[in-house]
Amino acid sequence: MKICGIVSEYNPFHAGHKYHIDETRKTTNCDYVVACMSGAFTQRGEPAFMDKFDRARAALLGGCDAVFELPQECAVRPAEWFARGGVSVLDKIGCDVISFGTESGDKGELMRVFDLVSNETDELREMIKKGLSEGKTLARARGEALEAACPGLRSMPNLSLALEYLSSIKALGSKMDVCVVKRSAPYHAEQTDKGLSASEIRQAVQNGNTDWAVECMPSEVREVFRNALAGGVSRKARLDELFLHIIRNLTDEKKENLPDAGEGLSERIYQKAQTAVSLEALIDSVKCKRYTRARITRVIAAAAIGLEKNAPEDAPYLRLLGFRKESAALIKELDKRSGQKIVSSPEKVRTHPAFLAEIRATDLWGLSADGEKYRKAGRDCTEKFIVV
Repeated sequence: MKICGIVSEYNPFHAGHKYHIDETRKTTNCDYVVACMSGAFTQRGEPAFMDKFDRARAALLGGCDAVFELPQECAVRPAEWFARGGVSVLDKIGCDVISFGTESGDKGELMRVFDLVSNETDELREMIKKGLSEGKTLARARGEALEAACPGLRSMPNLSLALEYLSSIKALGSKMDVCVVKRSAPYHAEQTDKGLSASEIRQAVQNGNTDWAVECMPSEVREVFRNALAGGVSRKARLDELFLHIIRNLTDEKKENLPDAGEGLSERIYQKAQTAVSLEALIDSVKCKRYTRARITRVIAAAAIGLEKNAPEDAPYLRLLGFRKESAALIKELDKRSGQKIVSSPEKVRTHPAFLAEIRATDLWGLSADGEKYRKAGRDCTEKFIVV
């Protein structure tokens, strides 16, 4: 049995994601595709567009055979943590292959670049150091250095994340093979009008073009998407004042323990929050070359959820959110392969600090939605296990 894994956000699940799953099956000739998906808040520190249970259902209907949870402790972090958490889940459950997209889709090129990064030359190291001294982020400094070292290389976000996946595989000593799918915008969907990005779909809904957004979705997931639009979509601005209040009242201890908030960032956010009239104004006042918007929003989300910098890099538990009926044999196989117990009932991890953070994140996200069922507390413990 050959099992392939994908680390995802599916925010929301769209035609490009279905294409990725289909291409993964075709390229690897695997028997099953498993997704490891982030929860209520994304890697950029923003509330997910849709409820995580609805997104998991959409992923299953769209082609995944099972969906596991990527805990918020790993998900709401810089790319290297996000990748490490996702790879650790896929490795622990026994996946044979990990599949991800890059701008070129060239596995050979990716491996050459990874070799260059892994065996960093003095010249490359100096170029990265120079970029950092100019106030650039590590990702940008490294990307520009790689472009200079490899003329013609397209240093794009997906390439950077792909390198982090490979770094995590190496660090964990994982035996997973790699499948690279060519990614562009639109994401090579069979019909170009159905190949929109997640951000374009989110923007369409925000602009009131909901019918058009529904039509852009794969037919298999339209009902889930349409139902979510009736109350299961985040109106993230609703959380702005709450976030601002939380930041204004951070203690010195909490500021010190915030993840990815070194170099004076936590103190800068705290001080600017005292006079900022809105969350957006706070972000704008903190943002600069050294502190990117994504890093700032991650720190704010971490403060709101209660995440701390001493969290483990690897996913601390393996929570199965749902699977397809016809994939029951997969679950039995994963149970055999898994390095630790796979849990489907929240009771198994009910007191785990990482799961308590997951509960807080889901509850917080719910306050941004309209639907009554989403606004209730404790849904991580009451939501039914998904089987489609």
